Amino acid sequence: MAFDADVRRAVDEYTRGHLPPEAWHLSYFDFIDDVHLARRLGEEFMSARVIYKMLEGLGADDWLQRAQVRSQILSYASIYEASIHHILFVNLAREADVLKLTEFPTKKQISIPTATMQLLERHLEHDGKKIIPTYEGVGQTEESKVRFDRKAECACALGLIEPWLKEELVEFYEARNSIHIHAEIKKSLNYELDLSKRAYMRLQPFKDQICRWQMERTD
Repeated sequence: MAFDADVRRAVDEYTRGHLPPEAWHLSYFDFIDDVHLARRLGEEFMSARVIYKMLEGLGADDWLQRAQVRSQILSYASIYEASIHHILFVNLAREADVLKLTEFPTKKQISIPTATMQLLERHLEHDGKKIIPTYEGVGQTEESKVRFDRKAECACALGLIEPWLKEELVEFYEARNSIHIHAEIKKSLNYELDLSKRAYMRLQPFKDQICRWQMERTD
């Protein structure tokens, strides 16, 4: 059941009264050249801030504060990942370092004519096991399966972000992937609070560094 109109108005005034305008959030990711993705990231940013302020207004503590922290880490880690993924695999798709992200060493079987293979079979056996002739090749994996730490490392190597920021973004994303009850029991609430606050605070240097990199590329 929804709050009555007066309560909804009071909550909305409290949350929005302590935040920059919605338009500011929605245009924050103007360094992303896909307008639909940029707006979606802005919406995620706005929703993360509104949820944080709502729970802050409730004086969230204990288990509710954990939920507050969890939602922040999930949102900001997803924002960083989506931004870096787009820049690497869309804007820098032809860069050698980016191409290597989806490559992995593999062995490929050599196609040998049947007659020749029959002659070789007597020698292609070891310890009772049949040996299949192969060569070293390169396989391709999907972009969505590339680990975030590798994408962050690549972004750093290409100059998008500085090393210190790369380390923190990886920390945020690892925390996002390990959010479950058993892991939370082992961590202190103070650590998680610090992590969620840093995840928010790093958005500005994240944007600044990428915008600076973009300007340097156009010079």
